[in-house]
Amino acid sequence: ISSSRVGLRLPACLLNISEARRKYIVENTAKVALLYKNEKKHPLSVLNIFSDQDHNRSVITIAASVDKLVDKPNQAQ
Repeated sequence: ISSSRVGLRLPACLLNISEARRKYIVENTAKVALLYKNEKKHPLSVLNIFSDQDHNRSVITIAASVDKLVDKPNQAQ
């Protein structure tokens, strides 16, 4: 979606997992989604966790500011 309006752009990712009955697995999956190399945190936020226990499925919504996700030329490693 493009917009000519200046504002915060938040790309989002929906993580669908086949687990809802064991809450600790869903919560640990959300925590791990925020980590990358050497347990350093991504600049992401978990916006929502929805679990459907009848169908044993969960959806974890994560998002971050585009500015925090894009490598700046002078900060590239």
